[in-house]
Amino acid sequence: MNSEAGGRFSRRGVLRMTGAGAGVLAASMVISACSPQRKDGGAGGTAARGTDKPIETLTLALPSSLSSLDISREAGILNYLVAALVQESLLAVSPTGELEPALAESWKQPDAKTYVYTLRTGATFSDGAEVTTDDVIASIEAARAEGSALAYAWANVASVKATGDREITIGLKSADAAFAWTPTPGTLLISSKAFLAKNKGKVGTAKTLLLGTGAFKVTSFVPDDHVQLERNDAWWGSAPSARSLKLSFVPDAGTRLVAMKSGSVDGALNLPSDEARSWESTAEVTYTGDRSVVALAFDTAKAPFDDVHVRRAFAYAADRSGMVRGILHGKAEVASTLVSPQMWGDLLDEGKVKRGYAALPAFDHSIKAAKAELAKSRHKDGFSLDLSYPNSGPQLGKAALALADALGELGITLKVKEVTLEQWIADLVPGKKPLQFLWYFPVTGDPAELTDSYLASAASATNLPHYKNADVDDALARAKTETDKAERGRLLLGALQDAAADLPYLPLWWAQTATALAKEYVLEEPGAFALVGPWAARVKKTA
Repeated sequence: MNSEAGGRFSRRGVLRMTGAGAGVLAASMVISACSPQRKDGGAGGTAARGTDKPIETLTLALPSSLSSLDISREAGILNYLVAALVQESLLAVSPTGELEPALAESWKQPDAKTYVYTLRTGATFSDGAEVTTDDVIASIEAARAEGSALAYAWANVASVKATGDREITIGLKSADAAFAWTPTPGTLLISSKAFLAKNKGKVGTAKTLLLGTGAFKVTSFVPDDHVQLERNDAWWGSAPSARSLKLSFVPDAGTRLVAMKSGSVDGALNLPSDEARSWESTAEVTYTGDRSVVALAFDTAKAPFDDVHVRRAFAYAADRSGMVRGILHGKAEVASTLVSPQMWGDLLDEGKVKRGYAALPAFDHSIKAAKAELAKSRHKDGFSLDLSYPNSGPQLGKAALALADALGELGITLKVKEVTLEQWIADLVPGKKPLQFLWYFPVTGDPAELTDSYLASAASATNLPHYKNADVDDALARAKTETDKAERGRLLLGALQDAAADLPYLPLWWAQTATALAKEYVLEEPGAFALVGPWAARVKKTA
């Protein structure tokens, strides 16, 4: 890593929030970032290695369609899978979660509110134009613009200036220990100033596509069918083995598997764990803990969930252990809070995390306890409401149906509805519905990515439950300016504990991602942050 003296940024040093940090709502749904084998070094790894043999065409299936390739307009996990192949950020996130150079070859933090990035020499867009400071500033301004799904992550920025031929300086309004992670793929993907100006409002469409500096370039996009990409031979990183890459949208699970068995596709990404098992005889399936969380978000500002007893009744009614065993086949872990235990880096040691999580309320499945809580509420006679889930997440639908059966014993009618991924993302805003799924894939190694976006009362665009707790807000505010790692970890963990008592969310599970590839291929360096970034550049032939 080439960070300069004055502020070493790494997951184990200064922390960040991607607002996915709101960012990346993939549910908010973004997924992790990765780094390729780079000409100048970069992340290594001990995972399976492939060969340098060329791959003429690689075809992979995705579980849902996309309506836009522009993550500032549609920030779902699958949008990131495509966009991060084409566009890069100032910094990358390695498969294991450390910050790395990308279009910035080095960076430093002279003081608590100033971040300085030195651009890589020789980096060009796929149209041949050299990357300049003007391009980076224009891309940041586009991310900050009103209406951008990424604007929340840049709200604390006071200024963005070119302070040298290859130097960008970002000044914050107030210190934020998590900002180090903001100029990464989760909340910034860089295009050229000329392209953005010419195509304002049309970036990412089938006609305009994307322009970036990444390992691949988009050659065609049919929203209901596929994205076609070709290798970008001007990329500064090591050349991908695949010359051509097709990402086909195949929402139906059976059709995906038939396509794999017939050789129409070479694999699939983001397979639900229950579906992935049926691929194991045909493909090499890799399960990776991705730190993602699935939770129910209760709108605490509206009936019936303004009553804590109703929220507790739902918590007791949900058989989360049964969901993990029966629906996810053990490829997940029952969640006790939004932040998975693996996201604490060196803020807190494993023992402190374990003790802190053990103190969280368990809400073990009990219909008797659920009935007792509902009897204490203002809605003891029951009620009816809807719960939607995206068609790319059938495991969420199965969990919702299991919950509906349990709630039926309480006199509560839960109507479960499948919608398209695009519709589900569009509906995932505070106040839209009293009960929603939160399905979130972290893109940083910082707990604040989740706490600042989903628990802080000021996060009006992402705080799905309209949750407000003065103690939680105070802890999160203090954590932003805290320079001592252990104290910052204590504050963030304390915020999680305080919020858990109020139950604005019911965490269901921390999941694993399943990737299936034909047996002649391997994805090098699989990890929790392996699929946002030039992941396809690390697909190799095994022999």
